[in-house]
Amino acid sequence: MATNSEDLKNLEHITARITSLSAEKAHIDAELAIATEHMRVLFEHRLLTHLSQPTTRSPSGPVIKRPRTNLADTTTATELACLLRVSERTAHRLVQHAMLLINHHRPTLVALRAGTITWDHTTALLHEYAGLPHTTATRMEEALLPVAQVTTVSRLSYRARRLRTRLHPTALQDRARSATENRRIDVEPADDAMAWLHAYLPATDAAAIDARLTHTARALQTPHERRTLPQLRADILTDLLLDDRPHPSDEQDHRLLDGRFEANRASSQSAASRSTAPPASSSSGNSGGSCGSTGFGGQRVRAHINVTVPVLTLLGVDNEPADLEGYGPIPADIARRLAAHAPSFTRILTHPETGTVLSVGRTSYAVPADLKKWLRVRDQTCRHPGCTTPASRCELDHTRPWSHHGTTSHNNLAHLCRKHHMLKSEGIWHYDQQSNGTLQARSPAGNTYYDTPNPLST
Repeated sequence: MATNSEDLKNLEHITARITSLSAEKAHIDAELAIATEHMRVLFEHRLLTHLSQPTTRSPSGPVIKRPRTNLADTTTATELACLLRVSERTAHRLVQHAMLLINHHRPTLVALRAGTITWDHTTALLHEYAGLPHTTATRMEEALLPVAQVTTVSRLSYRARRLRTRLHPTALQDRARSATENRRIDVEPADDAMAWLHAYLPATDAAAIDARLTHTARALQTPHERRTLPQLRADILTDLLLDDRPHPSDEQDHRLLDGRFEANRASSQSAASRSTAPPASSSSGNSGGSCGSTGFGGQRVRAHINVTVPVLTLLGVDNEPADLEGYGPIPADIARRLAAHAPSFTRILTHPETGTVLSVGRTSYAVPADLKKWLRVRDQTCRHPGCTTPASRCELDHTRPWSHHGTTSHNNLAHLCRKHHMLKSEGIWHYDQQSNGTLQARSPAGNTYYDTPNPLST
């Protein structure tokens, strides 16, 4: 059995190894950022020369600031996304961070390269530098780099926000008003037929909504209610958003559905206290612990979604999962429940073993309508390798242009989102389609990538 002394030596060795690996990883992240910026500059000056402008010398040092174009950034991001097998959003963030590090924040890059800070610290710092005048950002960098080397990312971010508020030349009120213009909702797919719903809102509204959901959920926690507090919060939010009544019938429901909570009105009340008004009366609804109504809504909204259900699943013969467009597999029982309330169907017959499409319903010589449905089921998303934009938000594109004798057929049509359609039209990305629907994409760097349709739908 190892002695305490031997254990300590082993722990010292392991600790030193972890520290060394972390520093090595930071160094690699710095080199990746440098290579990314080199790629962006190459695309900007060699592939996009028609967008170039004269270079200028930075007043703060010898670094030459080259002209930036959105098209060069986008081209670099699409190349990196395929090369590194990451999302284009992730790749675009890398492009932006690399440009800032190399051209504007060399001390931060040096610290990252030396391994004294991690990539997470670096991105947190860059986030706080963003939008600041050069001199202010430099002061921030000088003050925060020593902090980053000795503390966690969350504590660094807290310190940085306070310092940014103090040093920023624009008043916080004005910046908050401007930031409100970027409010948005995003959906992030998760496992097991679930998804995350993200909301970017004014902090006061977000805090008020959070407190309101908690307060209302606690009011529904009776001895017979088996749902947990997080489950009740989720069910209340779902009921309120999917209630199809355009005008709530009473003032209390209106306050619940409003969601704004008068965040901009001068008041001594905090966001949390504003959210503690008595909730609308309701029954606890489902007491079995499963997702269900909380009694707040009327008839739920019939949102238009596309679900591909194998015919044997629909008939209850087997439980092969269905496919929700833009997400992926959902359980058979959920698919059958959706089908039972669907106002209409588009018949897409598939082979029960191979999933090969056999028919799109009625025969039609005027193919566009049926062919569009067929292609939407086949493609499901933008066909650019790695892109997950749902086909419903994409454009059908002739892979071989019509002007170059391309045909309007299933093996010459594919969905492309607006961004990738634009890159194809600009001659930056090039595509060829094989007879089985596989799309071959050639990148501006000369690399070749492939996108094959989901076997379920081909």
